[in-house]
Amino acid sequence: MSAVEINELTVRAGSKVLVDNVTICVEPGTWMTVIGRNGAGKTTLVEAVAGIRRISSGSISVSGQPMASLNERERARLIALVPQRPSIPNGMDVKDYVALGRTAYHGLLRAPSASDRAIVESVLERMSLTEFAHRDVATLSGGERQRMVLARALAQSTKVIVLDEPTTGLDLRHQMDLLELLKTEVAECGLTIVATLHDLTLAGQFADRLVLLDRGEVVLDGPAHEVIRSDELGRCYEMTLRVIDIDGFEVTVPVRAGNE
Repeated sequence: MSAVEINELTVRAGSKVLVDNVTICVEPGTWMTVIGRNGAGKTTLVEAVAGIRRISSGSISVSGQPMASLNERERARLIALVPQRPSIPNGMDVKDYVALGRTAYHGLLRAPSASDRAIVESVLERMSLTEFAHRDVATLSGGERQRMVLARALAQSTKVIVLDEPTTGLDLRHQMDLLELLKTEVAECGLTIVATLHDLTLAGQFADRLVLLDRGEVVLDGPAHEVIRSDELGRCYEMTLRVIDIDGFEVTVPVRAGNE
């Protein structure tokens, strides 16, 4: 069974087609990243997968469950979302924020169980946030804040996590730290990731599979190293790209016009 199955998905905003007849199956325990220029439909696609964007036609299933037939609480037990600009309430400490990930299991009016509390403690430890557990969320740095948002998603105990540009606003070190944490979750816990990334080098290094979108349509879908080295990538970005192998890692370099 596929972890995520997208079948002939179309999303419109008025008369504009944002995602056009997309079909993708994501296998369990793999990392798929959607790439493409601004306006290609990346965020629309992953928001549709997460169940927060209304679709015009087609279907999406997660772990064999049709998303259209599920209520919000049922969806939250199947798939977690790390949005590009998360809303974080003022006056909370880190532990309480991460514990919000358990709301789908005990509801808003019931106290968390011992199992819920144990899951939160485990996630805080895995994300190296234990020492920040009682810190006000407003005092965190950008990297600490992003780890906290990811920790809340992991606390939902879903098999699938959707991430929309999870490295936005982070410096290079914090970008790598966050992506390495995610890679560990994929390798050790069998997590399935559906993400978007602007940085082609990071996308190629961390994802198992890349889906290249252009004007809402899938142009390429395949192993990361094949998509990164494809001619279609440069054509979609309308620029010359060079891929350089550095110690076994592929680095994608844009070439200035006139220097091809």
